[in-house]
Order: sequence, then C-alpha cells, then structure tokens
Amino acid sequence: MAVRVTIDPELCIGSGDCIRVAPGAFHLDEAAGVSRPTATASSEDAERLVRAAMGCPTQAIRLERDDAVTR
Repeated sequence: MAVRVTIDPELCIGSGDCIRVAPGAFHLDEAAGVSRPTATASSEDAERLVRAAMGCPTQAIRLERDDAVTR
C-alpha cells in the first residue's frame, strides 16, 4: 500500500537524518536547506519511512495512508 510522504519546510532543519535512514525516499534541497521527498518516496519500504519520520529531530515528516495520518 502506497504511503504519501510530505515534509513541512517550516519545521525541517535539513539535518539529513531521513536521508541516512531512507536514502531512496528523501534528498537534500541544498538551495532551500531542507529535505524533500523524492518522486519515488511513496514506494519506499513503509518501515523505513516510519523510522525516518520517528527519527526526524523536528517531526517535519508526515506519512499518510488511506486518508489517515500514520505519523
């Protein structure tokens, strides 16, 4: 089941923790200084996405599935 991945740019500090946990799902937008989900983030392993969201120091990552927020 696909998970929609979003990052709140107002909360993100660009620490890169999400990239270390799920490199296929996130990339650093160096110009903005924040992480962004990749075009294929929704197909990344759901467990990795949850670990990335849980490990985000500012809780900027949001995961949604079937109209329900999972984190």
